[in-house]
Amino acid sequence: MRVQPKSWIFSTVVSLLIAGSCPLLAQTPQLQQAASMASHQFKAAAEQGSFEWFFLLVDAGNDRGIWARNGLNPEFVPAAGSSVQLKSLIDSGIKIGFVNAAEVTLARSSGVPVKTVAAYFGETTARIFVAANGPIKTAKDLNGKRIGVISATHTSYRTVLYINQKLGITAEPVSIGTLSNNIEALKAGQIDALYSAEGAALTLIDSGDLRLVLPLADIYPKPYTAVVIWATDDLIEKNPDLVGKFVNATLEIVGYLKANPGYASQLYVQRTKAAKDVAEKAVASLNRILAPSGRGSGNDLAAAVAGNWRFIVDSGAAPANSFVKIEDVVETRFLPPL
Repeated sequence: MRVQPKSWIFSTVVSLLIAGSCPLLAQTPQLQQAASMASHQFKAAAEQGSFEWFFLLVDAGNDRGIWARNGLNPEFVPAAGSSVQLKSLIDSGIKIGFVNAAEVTLARSSGVPVKTVAAYFGETTARIFVAANGPIKTAKDLNGKRIGVISATHTSYRTVLYINQKLGITAEPVSIGTLSNNIEALKAGQIDALYSAEGAALTLIDSGDLRLVLPLADIYPKPYTAVVIWATDDLIEKNPDLVGKFVNATLEIVGYLKANPGYASQLYVQRTKAAKDVAEKAVASLNRILAPSGRGSGNDLAAAVAGNWRFIVDSGAAPANSFVKIEDVVETRFLPPL
């Protein structure tokens, strides 16, 4: 048998090694692409255990992998409850999150470098309720009455002042706290009516405990947005990829919740331990006003934010001569096309 020269064997081995390395070389672009898709790790102020328009988005995004699929790995921290808290969050280094729409514009008017980048919540779901067997039958009957609200810094407090201005009455906002606290205060006679945007309150109409006396969407400006995504100026400038992906993921979650109310109800029950009928009422109420377009109740984000600002001014939360350039408060480049 003829023995192959050592040089031929060496050449063959080298050729095999080169051939074997080709797939790795071919994978280099994919590896580079995967590296470019590495998750953004950041803190987002979006956690709020009482309000479904916050916690359902956080939970559904985690459970369905929507945050991760959009290249995001957020650590969720409590959402701001006021413009003052929003400023404190930003001062601490938080740069993005969810918040009631009014707080962004109020913060911006005070010099805080923050903008609304999307509005996933359209018309308000807030309502004024009274005892079903009580004497108050119409919104006008609220004149001279005490209305329970969440706190003096929450939009619910401003709402009572807005009602006074719109209806020509004088009702008194009383800070009580949670929905359950307000219901107990109503039963005890400490208040005559209560504010709630939570769908859970609707089940108390069915049970005969509450009467709906004023759906606030009937008197609020239109178009409108109640809850938005905010981001700081520097994050928008320095990391627009993160902002865009956060907006995309949030709106994807909103669309998923609207398309899958049964799933959303299950998440509600898991988070709150509420009964199934409560969850279904809450989800149905929420889904009516969720806005996957990111533009609030209409087709124009700036117009929806302007409607919210009219509410702020008319409520007296900002002076009547306050001037805010809405184009300085809103950044629309991250919105999906209509």
